[in-house]
Amino acid sequence: MNFKFSEIKNFIKKNKKKTIVYSIILMLVIWIGSSVIASKNKKPDFEYYTVTTGTVEQEITATGKVKPAEGLDYAFEMGGKVATVNVKVGDKVKSGQTLATLKNNDLSSSVAQASAGVESAKSNIAQYEAAVASQKARLDEVKKGARPEEITMSELKVENAKKLLEDAKKNLENTKTKAEQDYSQILLDGANSSSSAVNIGLNTLHTITDIQYAHFNGNDQEASVLAAAKANAVNALVGGQDAGRWIFQFINDMHGGARGSAENAQKNINETNVLKALNETNSALIKINQTLDIIPFNTSILTATEKSNIALERSNMNNQLTLISNKIKAIDTQKTLNQNSITNAESQVNTAQNNLSLAEQELILKKLGSTEEQIKIQEAALKQAEASLSSARAQVRSAQASLAAASAQLSKSVIASTVNGVVTKVEVKVGEMASAFGPAISVMTEARFGVEANIPEADIAKIGLGNPSEITLDAYGQDVKFEAKVIKIDPAETVVDGVSTYKTSFEFINEDEKIKSGMTANITILPGKKEGVLVIPQRYVIRKDGINNVLITEDERNTKELRVELGMTGSDGMVEVVFGVMEGERIINPSSVKK
Repeated sequence: MNFKFSEIKNFIKKNKKKTIVYSIILMLVIWIGSSVIASKNKKPDFEYYTVTTGTVEQEITATGKVKPAEGLDYAFEMGGKVATVNVKVGDKVKSGQTLATLKNNDLSSSVAQASAGVESAKSNIAQYEAAVASQKARLDEVKKGARPEEITMSELKVENAKKLLEDAKKNLENTKTKAEQDYSQILLDGANSSSSAVNIGLNTLHTITDIQYAHFNGNDQEASVLAAAKANAVNALVGGQDAGRWIFQFINDMHGGARGSAENAQKNINETNVLKALNETNSALIKINQTLDIIPFNTSILTATEKSNIALERSNMNNQLTLISNKIKAIDTQKTLNQNSITNAESQVNTAQNNLSLAEQELILKKLGSTEEQIKIQEAALKQAEASLSSARAQVRSAQASLAAASAQLSKSVIASTVNGVVTKVEVKVGEMASAFGPAISVMTEARFGVEANIPEADIAKIGLGNPSEITLDAYGQDVKFEAKVIKIDPAETVVDGVSTYKTSFEFINEDEKIKSGMTANITILPGKKEGVLVIPQRYVIRKDGINNVLITEDERNTKELRVELGMTGSDGMVEVVFGVMEGERIINPSSVKK
């Protein structure tokens, strides 16, 4: 159809008003459409933080007063029998020096077992980290698809994984067999050592009896005391009752007590019997030693030969006591070593089994090719591997907490000086029972001045003896700092203005003439510090139902939550990230995301 220009011109003149309206509507439509498109293309204005390595340091601040240094009274934090007292009044001691200990064999064993638990838990971490890395790599492969040569390599990988699993299982069997043999040998050695020590104890009783009948067989006090001690020793060693004045032939005919236990242990070798024999033998030898000590060694009544025999028997008893003690420790040590060896071998089997499963899954996926469903399956497998790794890390933290608790209990059985100074009191003796927090040892510090401050209960759990501290004094301003350390934390609370606090004492590391009694001290305690760890601002963390998450984006438009595990929290608002993000990864400030 042909239109003449004049006809178009006449049409516009006749419909001028309608044309204007249509033009305006068209312009509005174009403007609104452009705005919508621009708004869709505009990226959200997120606030990002790039994960980096740094230092996390805890700080606790307090205010106190400078005071003249006072003596420190040390006490055990638990009750028990005193095992060692390493100082006497007047001795000079150094900070950190052990002053006394309680009998703590069971606590030491708990620490050893907890330490083994930590190592066992850590051994699983590498296995799960490898599984996560493998699942990530496999997800990439699934998305890309597999070539024929890759399928051939996967088949070879499966065969190799099967062989490695078979080897790991054989190694586990061999490890268990060796552990059983080693433990049986240790128990056999213990049973034989107990029997040998009993015989040596009998020889010593023979010597004591000969000397008793030669010089101390009357009814005087000296003879009665010796007879009573001998009766205890005979009862412990062979089971005789009221045997204080028995001749040796009667003693040698008895087979009860430690002797009976040792004979039973040799006939029926097991952990219960052997430990019973060793412990009873140890107790009997101690009683024999005590009987030897009652014989007046320096008296002129004894002949030179008798004195020589007594000295020899004392040496024999001490040697056997050391040997028996070592055998008891050897059993505990071998048991722990066996547990660790078997755990490591089992871990190798688990690793080999996981590797075989992963290799078989990989082969199946490569043969089937990549479908959307398979990609989702592999993504789920990756999430499961990451969850297993997170669980394994939680087990490590749990094991570390158990080790810390066991170590804390062990430390309660030890008194160590927190200062350099001189011992002024020793109120405990070896073999006596010490009560918890009862007076034990006092030390006068060499320092002239210290600082006392009341720490709120919210912070006291973070502080420990020996924690480094920085102190400024109001008299000299914030630029003049003095190094100090925590030397005492009172176990009893002190209520200040309705708040429970604990009096904490500090000692200056270096003497300084500027320090005066009565000065106001501003204290910064540094209980913890970690360097070279991944850190993020705490305000970037979202906590829901006890789980910590951070926000990330893959397209710079939409966000998703990523689970993270956190460690130490610093005083500057930064927090350590143990797992979940990598260095260089960007996370989003939740407050910058529009609802």
